[in-house]
Amino acid sequence: MRGALLLLLLALPASSAGLDYATFARLHGRLMAGEPSKRLEDELPGLTRSLNIAREVSARYWTSCTVFDELAKAEILPEKVMKGLGIRRAVIGGVVHAPAGVMHTYGYLFSQLQTAYGLKGKRWIESRLDERLGLPAHSFSPVPPQGEFAANLTEVLLRLAGEPADVPRAARLEPRAKPLGLVEQRVAWRTPKGRAIEASVLTYLVPLAPLPGLKTTDDFLLIYAVRRDGRLRFTTAFPVGKAFADGIMAAQPDAETPFKPRFNLYVNPTWTQTAHQNLGWRPAGTP
Repeated sequence: MRGALLLLLLALPASSAGLDYATFARLHGRLMAGEPSKRLEDELPGLTRSLNIAREVSARYWTSCTVFDELAKAEILPEKVMKGLGIRRAVIGGVVHAPAGVMHTYGYLFSQLQTAYGLKGKRWIESRLDERLGLPAHSFSPVPPQGEFAANLTEVLLRLAGEPADVPRAARLEPRAKPLGLVEQRVAWRTPKGRAIEASVLTYLVPLAPLPGLKTTDDFLLIYAVRRDGRLRFTTAFPVGKAFADGIMAAQPDAETPFKPRFNLYVNPTWTQTAHQNLGWRPAGTP
């Protein structure tokens, strides 16, 4: 049966395989039953190689993220499934965190946590973010026509952020979309050993083009990233509606309010915040 299914998948365009909720619910169940990710290649060909690439890309270009959903009050992915996918978990000060790149791509696809906004994999299964950014269909899929899922996403996010983009194993993708602007928050912490740490936390908004036949209220892509020691690393990227985007664009300069990480950004709980300056919303092209 599995051999026949594999032949069917291989007969389809590569970008069509595995892009439905039922597939990932089934694969989640197989991991919970103890199957290794290698066995899942009967439904997602090349998964092992793709996960290896995603972990490398995540380590180089992404931050760490928490794995607890504050609104749903539950972990986004069970430890057993994370282990099966090779997504490393670590715990510091009681806070579980993981590499954000592989967690927010493959981890979210496999997540079965029900939230007020639907499953975490919605952004990759039905939002068609790649096409709405002016890219080939299924560029952001676990079996893309070219490149690898996490590498492709990272390549595009770097280009949208105006950074040099040459991510290994990524397709050369040029989004047509341009950012509207960003909010920059400058934050400083001190470690228990007295080391000073400074970073800028950046929230970008990118307009998403409409697509014929796609009904959605999500009009923007939100990108959340951290620049530290001259390097930009991403935490997440997901579609948002106009009201949410308006709230981001309404951000005013503020040096009094303490910094609060958003969107699952992991900050070591042993660090003490010593400074925070919100520079407010800056339209694209503003110095």
